[in-house]
Amino acid sequence: MFLTTNQRILLNNALRDSGIFVSCGKAKPNLMSTHWGSLGNFWNRQIFILPVRSGKLSYEVIESEKTFAISVPTTDMSREIMMCDHMSGYTVNKFDALHLHPKRARKIDAYVLGDCGLIIECKVLFSCGEEFGYIDESLKNEMYADKAFHTMYFAEVIDCYEHKEKINENTIFKKRIK
Repeated sequence: MFLTTNQRILLNNALRDSGIFVSCGKAKPNLMSTHWGSLGNFWNRQIFILPVRSGKLSYEVIESEKTFAISVPTTDMSREIMMCDHMSGYTVNKFDALHLHPKRARKIDAYVLGDCGLIIECKVLFSCGEEFGYIDESLKNEMYADKAFHTMYFAEVIDCYEHKEKINENTIFKKRIK
């Protein structure tokens, strides 16, 4: 499964600007937001690389389930993304707290956001944490001085679809690809 050019543009713009939502889990669903990630080609597959800190509920769920979904906003959801980033999935149901509308994912056991126009479902093929290699000392000091390291999840895009009702000429999606 490969994203179209327009879908890649939307994903990259969201990562650069307001951020994206990442959801995982069915029995204990969780939602996180991020501005970090990368889409590329490895092993003849389209792969999304997602960094997640080990102290997060999303880390536990992804470690267990080996899947996650990316929900890319096509309208301004910067407030929800910022608030999501400051809540803990251990203590609050972020879907309810942020008044978001979960929908069942099509190919993985998780929920996606019905509020978002682009959905990318992913299956983890490989992961690595700090014990697997080198990290530049300046990056270590800048990003990890008092924080847990990220585990990098290399996940195959197994499904990608749009919620057409969330995409029209007034959305970020249409404005950015003209």
